[in-house]
Amino acid sequence: MRSKNTRNDTSSSRLLSPYCIVGVILLVGLGVAFLTYNSIQQNTKEYVRLYEDKGASLITSVEAGVRTDLRSMNSTIRLKLLLDEMADRPEIFFIAITFSDGTIMQSSFTKGQQRMEAQFLRRIALVRAGEKGRSTVYNANERQIFLAYREFSPLTRKEIWKKLRKEPTLKPLERFLRVFRKKRGSPQAVAPVERKVDTQNLAKEVSSLLGTTDEDKEQPVIYVGLDARPLRELQRTSTVQTVVTSSSVLILAIVGFLSLYWAHRAQLSRRKAGRSQAMVQEVMYNLPDGLIVTDSNDQIVYMNELSRILLHCDGDITAGLDAAQVLLPDLVPYYLRAREGELRREQIIELSTEALPLLPVGVTGSVIKDEHDVIIGTVFLMRDLREMHSLQTEVERKGKLAAIGSLAAGVAHEIRNPLSSIKGGATYLKSQFTQGSAGEKTAAIVIDEVERLNRVITDLIGLSRPSDLTMKPVAVGDVIEHCTALITQEAELRDVLLSVYIPKDTPHVLLDTDRFSQVILNLCLNSLDAMDEGGDLQVTVVPEALSISVIVEDNGEGMDVETKERIFEPYFTTKSHGTGLGLSVVHKIIEAHNGIIRVFSHKGKGTRFVIQLPCIDKE
Repeated sequence: MRSKNTRNDTSSSRLLSPYCIVGVILLVGLGVAFLTYNSIQQNTKEYVRLYEDKGASLITSVEAGVRTDLRSMNSTIRLKLLLDEMADRPEIFFIAITFSDGTIMQSSFTKGQQRMEAQFLRRIALVRAGEKGRSTVYNANERQIFLAYREFSPLTRKEIWKKLRKEPTLKPLERFLRVFRKKRGSPQAVAPVERKVDTQNLAKEVSSLLGTTDEDKEQPVIYVGLDARPLRELQRTSTVQTVVTSSSVLILAIVGFLSLYWAHRAQLSRRKAGRSQAMVQEVMYNLPDGLIVTDSNDQIVYMNELSRILLHCDGDITAGLDAAQVLLPDLVPYYLRAREGELRREQIIELSTEALPLLPVGVTGSVIKDEHDVIIGTVFLMRDLREMHSLQTEVERKGKLAAIGSLAAGVAHEIRNPLSSIKGGATYLKSQFTQGSAGEKTAAIVIDEVERLNRVITDLIGLSRPSDLTMKPVAVGDVIEHCTALITQEAELRDVLLSVYIPKDTPHVLLDTDRFSQVILNLCLNSLDAMDEGGDLQVTVVPEALSISVIVEDNGEGMDVETKERIFEPYFTTKSHGTGLGLSVVHKIIEAHNGIIRVFSHKGKGTRFVIQLPCIDKE
């Protein structure tokens, strides 16, 4: 489950590579550029179409004026006047009607303009290729002209025939033909037309001149020249607006994408920083050493749990306090050395606290610097060395036991043989004296001392050789009840109140009953010896999760620190009698049971022995 979460965190914290970001920005830029180009082209076509429609409207108006003149059969064709009037607007440069080869038939040009524009119109006529409608833009005389043109067809053949049938005289039409022929440069004059005329041929001629028949390829063309500057300005303005709008959209898209990217990156960074901070906090909290972090003003920034335990501090009080107010007086000089960077190697000191008179502690520390090599704080570490000292003491004790065992194994046999002879001689002498005589008493004393010396040798041999235990599941409560029953009378004689607390359904433990009874009896007898004037002796069984504890506690005279440290050493005793091997044997027996024995004692406040034994696995 943990590895799965790790994979999820890793996959969720992936960032896009720089190449992906550049690729996305390029794709967005190309897309916006393509859309911008299409929009500009579309707008340009729309503006050109508007000008073409305007030109087409003007052309249609000219054709309508011509049709009106023909229908009313005026005396003359007012085409020149019509063109001049329609071209008399600022945005219209000229209106011209030409033949298909570009020859000007009629226009709104002045004489000077007609010469300049005629050549261009001929060029336009050459490339027009017979199309019905078209437009172009050209520069002439520092002017930009939008030229719209198409075939000039004011009348259809149907309308011409209608006129010829209805009119009794053809004089207006005759004049029209004369004007067109004159423009074409034809020397042929138009004869007076009588009432009876060849109307069919005359209609064909009119249709040919007006561009209303497909038989004559030289059809007239009308040109309208408009001012192209507004068109160019509209196109330029539209292009600028489109480019600005597209650029804004592109910038907003890039900014939005980068904002989302940086926001996602910032979120991942915050998440990563949060995980790192939580990990650091967890590591510092569970650090096996006491950790204190201060700022540049020597104020406490952080203390882990072990440092609070060692210094007996409350977590709500230490934050923000000066280090000198939190640290014990013995630690302040070492903290000052750490602040100066002079405590990189561990120094071992002994602290005096209320709970523990002498607490061995290893201290070290260093300064915290930023990237500019400026000191911004101090790290101070305290390592509890009690366990290490206990191990050292245990190693020393076992070394002593090994030395005693080697000595005992070497001399026990040599001592026991003379002791047997001495005991046999003393027993014989005792039988030779009368009962109650001085000789009989002396022989009895010799026998007793020989037996005591033999017991000492036996204890020494027991310390030197491995314990042979007969282990079996036993209810601890039963063994304790049996042992306490043996010392009940002795406790009453010494005015000691013996209390036994054994809970029901205590778990079974693998024990050698005889050896464990020896342990309980030895501890209880030592407690009775420590209470000459009476007191309380309690034996308590405390079941735990994986072990069971047996506590033997008295309110006797207690022990000082030196006595407590040497209590399990062989031949160490505070009594006027005894060998000093009893507690050494107790310690050896408990170790053989894979247990632990500890002693807690203060001078004048009694002593408490705690034996911890592993329970039998219920499975």
